[in-house]
Amino acid sequence: MCKETPICHSLAMIEERIREKLTVEALADSIHFSKYHYQRMFREAVGESVMRYVTRRKLILAAGELAETRDTILEIALRYGYDSHEGFTRSFTAYMGMTPAEYRKYHYAVASLRVGKEKRDMMYSKTTDEIIRELNGLIVEARETADHTRKHVGAMPEAKAFYEPVWNYAADRTEEMAGQMTELLERVGNIAGCPDGISARFLIVSAIENAAFVFSLTAFQTGLTMARAIPEHREAYEQMTGKYRQLAWHARLKAEKIADFLSELAALIFQDMRKNAQERMRETQEAGRAAAEKLSNPALPYLYIVEEILEMTEKLSALSPEKVTVYELENMLFRLETVSFAAEVDILRNPSHRELFAGISHFENCLKEALEFFRNLPEGAMGTYGKSENEPVPVRNPGKKYEDLAVQEEILLFYLKGEIQKLEAAHLGEEQTGALRKVCDELAGVVKASGHASDGGEEDISGRLRKVYDEMTAQAVQLGVYGGAIRYIAEEVKAPLERM
Repeated sequence: MCKETPICHSLAMIEERIREKLTVEALADSIHFSKYHYQRMFREAVGESVMRYVTRRKLILAAGELAETRDTILEIALRYGYDSHEGFTRSFTAYMGMTPAEYRKYHYAVASLRVGKEKRDMMYSKTTDEIIRELNGLIVEARETADHTRKHVGAMPEAKAFYEPVWNYAADRTEEMAGQMTELLERVGNIAGCPDGISARFLIVSAIENAAFVFSLTAFQTGLTMARAIPEHREAYEQMTGKYRQLAWHARLKAEKIADFLSELAALIFQDMRKNAQERMRETQEAGRAAAEKLSNPALPYLYIVEEILEMTEKLSALSPEKVTVYELENMLFRLETVSFAAEVDILRNPSHRELFAGISHFENCLKEALEFFRNLPEGAMGTYGKSENEPVPVRNPGKKYEDLAVQEEILLFYLKGEIQKLEAAHLGEEQTGALRKVCDELAGVVKASGHASDGGEEDISGRLRKVYDEMTAQAVQLGVYGGAIRYIAEEVKAPLERM
């Protein structure tokens, strides 16, 4: 974005007057634009509306003061043009994913939008802001869940000694994952600074999905433990169990949202790569044609060089960016170096023609730059050039939901087998043990089918899962007071049916 454009002047003015109550009208007047024209030009240049940009800048700067000063939240709110603590808190929470008080306590991360950046980088920054907000919210919820657990583990004093190790373990795991997600924030922030590092996107998706898995497993384990408890103890710890269920649910939702944001970001990155590739190829072709034109006088003995350069140029013209290979560019550069060597020999024979050959050197430099660009493209990027600009780059393959289902049900199968072993000696008869082992076999069949399923197999898998649930529930009813854990696992077996 050129520093001399009116919009850049406007961005600089916003920074100077960021603590004032800015309006679109005042900002438009300051650069002598109509309100309508200013808003259109601003969105075109920056990628978002004027007041959304102003609000983001205020909140980014306010977040810095929350972390670095001891000023009250109200003082900071008033400083940035908010009329009340409540209004500032609403705006801050919507943007950061946490309240100002929580940010001051944890002060994790916020993507810093540099004034004067190109529109492309501003768009990257907007997307990473969204990801950071989702992560911040999940980190705070995880920390608060762990804190709540430690404070209320003694809810049932006579049972504390028995349950405290389980709840402390759950709190430790939750804090550990919060710490890992905090480290992840830096990686997310770095995407805006180095957006072509597309491989980081897949690492982030993997990390957040792993966190969601751990939170779900922790919620399941605490719920299963309490399902074995007597009713009084189960009731005393129900609030804590509920908090872990809620954390797991929110983690799954946020993992999906972050994956979607990262898909949007990947689409932007690949779109820019495509444009950059096209520009590199266009510049190289133009340099080749210009080099050939300088030597194209029929009276000169250089038509063999002209023909070779034009052949390479035409070959480049016929290649769309998605069909370019590093190998092909390397071969072309080798050919051009051969031409360049022949030209140097011709110059030695006729030094006065040196200027005529100058274009070959420029053509060679352009080809080298294009080769370096394609060499540095991340693995897998080449096949994305042919996509429509509006087509998102998928993070998950179509069979991912079935793979996830297979993993989830396999874990439940593991716990079901463990529960059968715990009950077998004292509470299960031979007939009931056989019935439950048959349920295990049926659930194992669902796991195998899910692992090989594709879109369209939902009806069969849903029916088989429902059958497993019904049989487990019937066995739990027969076990009476000892069937709580079996019933709990059955509910988890059925849960995916609501999302299919």
